Amino acid sequence: MRYWRLLSLSCVGLSICLWSVLSARDHDVTTQMVTGSARTVTEPPHQIEAQSVAVMPAESEHCGAITRAHKHQLDDWVLLLQMEQLEQHWAQQTQRLPPCLRDIAHDYMAYKQALTQVDTNLTMHERFEALQTLQGQYFSIEVIAAWFESENRWHAQTLARWQILSDKTLSEQTQTELIEAHISQLPQTERQTIEVTQTLITLKHSWHTMDYNQLSARYGDAAAQRLMQVRHNQSSWTQRVSEYKQRRSELLEKGASDDVLASLTQTLFTQNERKRLSVILSQAH
Repeated sequence: MRYWRLLSLSCVGLSICLWSVLSARDHDVTTQMVTGSARTVTEPPHQIEAQSVAVMPAESEHCGAITRAHKHQLDDWVLLLQMEQLEQHWAQQTQRLPPCLRDIAHDYMAYKQALTQVDTNLTMHERFEALQTLQGQYFSIEVIAAWFESENRWHAQTLARWQILSDKTLSEQTQTELIEAHISQLPQTERQTIEVTQTLITLKHSWHTMDYNQLSARYGDAAAQRLMQVRHNQSSWTQRVSEYKQRRSELLEKGASDDVLASLTQTLFTQNERKRLSVILSQAH
């Protein structure tokens, strides 16, 4: 059991970290930033307000040394374009960026597009290699170090654990010992992230079968109460959907009108629940 938990941890860790990049379609480009009078970018990530005016002031001064904050500026710019449904016309919207970011914005968008073309059937090792290859194709060493160093380190560490668990020549005990040794040498923040991930994996696979006392002992009273309420809500939802389907089928056999069917729906479900119900019914056909 512990083996599979560790395997799930490594697989989920790499999938989340690597393919969250793919989902966001983040891409790299080999473009040198313009150097000149330094202006340090200090804006925190994703704090630029969504508005129809410029995303950031287009001063003529240079951005200075490349930093991760520049990537956050580009991400905010892309997010704003998505909100305004202008993403397909991003090339005409680069004037909303500082002049020093406009060239690399083209590279960034090309990288993001390239990520969407990565074969989803690749192994973890192949995906990681593909990601690094694309970064090298689209970005300079300085950009990669500033924008992707922490993510690449996390991917490499997760891949190392996955390779240990994939080695069929090792016993389960040896694999466990190697994994624990590997995790023990990681920085504290990364160890904590792994522990949280392991807790979530355990919770996902076991909370449905655990009673209140078990949940409380492992996750605390507050979490246990919320989990029990979620379980109750899910059970109630499932029961009402089943009842609705049965009564709706009976009414249809009797030739009931649309008004009668609508009344049944309103009786059993709230407005938000009716939206969920419509999705379920559409998938059933």
